[in-house]
Amino acid sequence: SHPAVRIYYSPEVMAWLQRGRKGSIADGAIIVKEMFTPPAALYRALANDPKYRDPQAYDQLIANLVSSWTIMVKNSKASSDGWFWGSVSLPKRDQSIEEAIAEQVDTRANRDPSGAQLRYSGFAMPCLRCHASADNELTFSDLANIKGHPNDPLIFYVDNSWRTAQHFSPNPLPNPYPLNQLKDDAYVKSLFQLPKEQLPWATQQAQMISKDQRVKKPVINSDHLLTDNLLATASTAKTETNPVNKAFLKIFPEISPVNKKEVAVFPPQWLDHVVMPAEHPTEFVTSDNCIGCHGGLGGAPSGLSMFLKTGPNYGDGFNVSEYGEWRWSPMGLAGRDPIFHSQLESEMAILANNEKNHPNELKGKLKPTQQAVTNTCLSCHGAMGQRQLAADAKKDKTLDANFDVEYFYLAEALTEKEKQQQKKAGTHRYNKYGQLAREGISCMICHRIDAPDKQAVKEWQPIQPGWINDDTPKELAYALFHNSTGQFNPGPVGEVLGPLHVLEKPMEHALNVTPVLNKFTSDSQMCGTCHTINLPNIGMTKDKFPVLTAAGQNTPFSQYSHTIEQATFLEWQNSAFAEIDNKGKPGPDFQSCQDCHMPGGFESRPTKPGEKKIKIEQLVTQIATIQDTAYADAENTLPNKEIDVPLRNGYKRHTHVGLNVFLLEMFNQFDDILGVEKNDYMTSANNGNTLALDNMILQAQHNTLDVDVEIQSLKDKVLTSKVTLTNKTGHRLPSGVAFRRVFIEFVVLDGDKPVWKSGATDSVGVILGADNTPLKTEFLPNKDSYQHHHEVIDSENQVQIYEELNLNAQNEFTTSFIHRVDNVKDNRLLPKGWRQANFFKDQGEVIFQFMQATDPEGDAWKDKDYQNPDNSLNFAGQDSLIYRATLPAGTNTANLSVKATVYNQSIPPYWLKQRFELAPQGKATKRLYYLASHLSLKGTPMEDWKLKLVSETKRLK
Repeated sequence: SHPAVRIYYSPEVMAWLQRGRKGSIADGAIIVKEMFTPPAALYRALANDPKYRDPQAYDQLIANLVSSWTIMVKNSKASSDGWFWGSVSLPKRDQSIEEAIAEQVDTRANRDPSGAQLRYSGFAMPCLRCHASADNELTFSDLANIKGHPNDPLIFYVDNSWRTAQHFSPNPLPNPYPLNQLKDDAYVKSLFQLPKEQLPWATQQAQMISKDQRVKKPVINSDHLLTDNLLATASTAKTETNPVNKAFLKIFPEISPVNKKEVAVFPPQWLDHVVMPAEHPTEFVTSDNCIGCHGGLGGAPSGLSMFLKTGPNYGDGFNVSEYGEWRWSPMGLAGRDPIFHSQLESEMAILANNEKNHPNELKGKLKPTQQAVTNTCLSCHGAMGQRQLAADAKKDKTLDANFDVEYFYLAEALTEKEKQQQKKAGTHRYNKYGQLAREGISCMICHRIDAPDKQAVKEWQPIQPGWINDDTPKELAYALFHNSTGQFNPGPVGEVLGPLHVLEKPMEHALNVTPVLNKFTSDSQMCGTCHTINLPNIGMTKDKFPVLTAAGQNTPFSQYSHTIEQATFLEWQNSAFAEIDNKGKPGPDFQSCQDCHMPGGFESRPTKPGEKKIKIEQLVTQIATIQDTAYADAENTLPNKEIDVPLRNGYKRHTHVGLNVFLLEMFNQFDDILGVEKNDYMTSANNGNTLALDNMILQAQHNTLDVDVEIQSLKDKVLTSKVTLTNKTGHRLPSGVAFRRVFIEFVVLDGDKPVWKSGATDSVGVILGADNTPLKTEFLPNKDSYQHHHEVIDSENQVQIYEELNLNAQNEFTTSFIHRVDNVKDNRLLPKGWRQANFFKDQGEVIFQFMQATDPEGDAWKDKDYQNPDNSLNFAGQDSLIYRATLPAGTNTANLSVKATVYNQSIPPYWLKQRFELAPQGKATKRLYYLASHLSLKGTPMEDWKLKLVSETKRLK
């Protein structure tokens, strides 16, 4: 499990070993593991040579072969595991000492250099992946392996397959100790290579690859030696790479071009490090406590787990581990999401402007609302930080329970000087909350959500008679009323909940928490926690939904009427995908949220010539990688039954993706600003972001929508066509926040030449009209200027856009989440099996009023495609519309075709413009402006600021 090693023990460890490993190791104890170029057989052979029997001569020789050191320092009060773990390596091949230091040391901007710390060193580190399998004190140390003590040390089988020129070319020994220093000794040289015929056949076969391939892709046999190649995240933003998009600047002149030096940079992800305390388990720790066991393994010598291997080197392939895919999902990025941070900044600006414009009525009144909005939004986007601060503030009245967005930029003080500066600024006590918040919706959120308490459900008495009745699914009604908008019933502190029976001891040793079987983790209702958002409507004078308002009474928004701002879970609940009969049997179309967004199979998206496609129906893998029964033997491990990790044939990937490709591409191109490391710590794979993008694109193009085009007639130069869209998702399309949109580009072609088009865009994703200029409806200038829901389109200035549009109290279109007063349009495609909310009237007002959020709004109600009078589960979830294109003179009707392409925009132009208008000087808004104005999309599936979903072309017969 390691390269060749020599280990040193401090007296405290020796005293513990001589007590028979009884009791505790004293604080201050140190274990040093000195690692050498593998394998150990080489050193045994050297030690047996008379020339090197003298210890001094032997040490002098092998000093040239040291590669790195790892350390353990005991501090039982610092974390639940009680050890500081660290590592430091010599420079790699062709690497200077300065480069090695920069790679291994964190040197953030504006830091005292004396405060630099070792990268990937600290308390509760991934080393626990193996060390948690020890029976005591997280170490396998044994007197039998120590010089001068009786018994024989462990010696492992060596098959000599490593003794090849290929293994040592290119030279794996680290500078400044190149291999040629040893080549003068023929005996030493002979140890490195054996004649081909003396090697195992598989090794001989491996040598038959070409010399060029051998040099470019060496087979690496030690992840500790050569694959720890993670580069330090830049302490300041990298120099300019992408040129500014001049078309973007022209469309969005609200903000002057932003210089990169002005951009607010998030701390690197490796500074999101909150450990389990020594005294007792706490509610939340950061995901780097989980990465060791749930981060995958990328090949020899560590093994292969939760990883699809596509090449010879460690890390060649796809990391499909729980951590690896969550890290790049919108859930894992939620705390650093620049789109969200700009939206939140706009909400604050609107509230501040309202108070400024109405000083007599509102002076000082909206400040609590600003704090409440921040706390509410961060209950999902900064879930752990916001919750931990609220919980701690209840116990410690000197803490301010209101989360400040500036906490997102806080990190641990590494010097006494910096600590005093933070204390003077009043931020020192809030560091850990920023670290927790930057993790977004992290492991310890989802795996601590429990079902609503059965006794509480049973005793629940709604405020008004009729809000529930005998036909009400009471548990669902209770969950909607109490456990939406980021509020949930947490499991006990010290337990991590999951859908499988798993081994307990390793996690208890590593984190002092116990994994517990809980089927609710597989229930879609768990997802409804954050995907049913019930928010206040500031400015609404009539309370349309008293149930929703009452559900918000336990929040600081009790003075406002409420409506559902996001209804993805409700949309699923009101679809054929959620259908379960009276006997608990799933219907023919049943698919849970997890079935779609946590798939068990894998499909790659080849983008290069000759690249092979991988398609696996169901992955079979371990769900955790520990030092288990498959490892080489070691003393003092837990019993085999406690560390025997089985293969699972029902593995669920943690992809958690929708269609927000623009967010992923921002993290891909601006990782230095947003702070997420592209190189994965456990597997060394550097394609996590690309894999997440591929997952989104495959989902978008295969599992989201079908389009059908039919040319009906050509008469008097009018070409009539019918386009039908079928929603394949278990919710509306698009779903989630109101500003997402899907639209149709319909083009009539004379050969390859467009002669009539609806829905074409410019390079910034702005929809153009007949005169090839932006449609007036694109930026929603007034309440009457928008694209209505169309059943017939006969003008190039008409576009079918599937979207939700809202007005505020001043009858202006708003993208605010809390100033929605009137919903004038909601023609988003309905899912299969949708039923009008009246269907749920018999189940009481709670279910009925929540389900009203799934009904269409505006002109869509008049469209028969949006009606389901029989409330049948066979409702198709389709929309058909007619295009009547008047062809220009000179069109060759013998060569006509039509093409319908459907696009998705998760951040459309009008949403961006409102951000830039509302908070042009805001830190988050200026950052978003920089990212958006420099985002390079040419040649990507998001070219021209739109993601292609499906397309179909039909020729006129």
